[in-house]
Amino acid sequence: MTTPAPSWQTPAEPAGPAPGVQFAGHGARLGAFILDGILVGIVTTVLLFVIMIPLFGALVGAVGSDGELDSGELGALGASFGFFILGAVVIGVFSLLYFPFFWARGGATPGMRVAGIRVLSDRDGSRIGWGTALLRLIGWWVSAAVFYLGFVWILVDSRRRGWHDLLAGTCVISTR
Repeated sequence: MTTPAPSWQTPAEPAGPAPGVQFAGHGARLGAFILDGILVGIVTTVLLFVIMIPLFGALVGAVGSDGELDSGELGALGASFGFFILGAVVIGVFSLLYFPFFWARGGATPGMRVAGIRVLSDRDGSRIGWGTALLRLIGWWVSAAVFYLGFVWILVDSRRRGWHDLLAGTCVISTR
């Protein structure tokens, strides 16, 4: 008695996050990231100029006409340097929390809003919180650290998730 050979069945198409909802396209995700990068660059550049002007002004004022440091102006130079350190911390915090703030607040950064996409929980389609947003940011660093393969993974995954999405349990959908 011989057993019949098993028949091959084509696997079902992977379901989307919900009926009628589409995963975000590759171009929309890249465009949103580029736009957000430009926005972060503009804001940090403006902040850098705002903190550098007082520092350079105090430095020029502290150097006398003979090219020597004027001891009376060293206090102003020290205060300006303190302002510079504070400004550098503000720039660092802004750059670090830009993406998680918008992801946790409404699911989309300004660039993502323009591109018509947003990030949601992959499990149930709900908005993500601060913990998930920060975990996704850490996943970005991991994705970039390994020759950007974590971002290339978006092209491979059927649900268009990068390593940062897999780590944080998120997906990016189209809102249009």
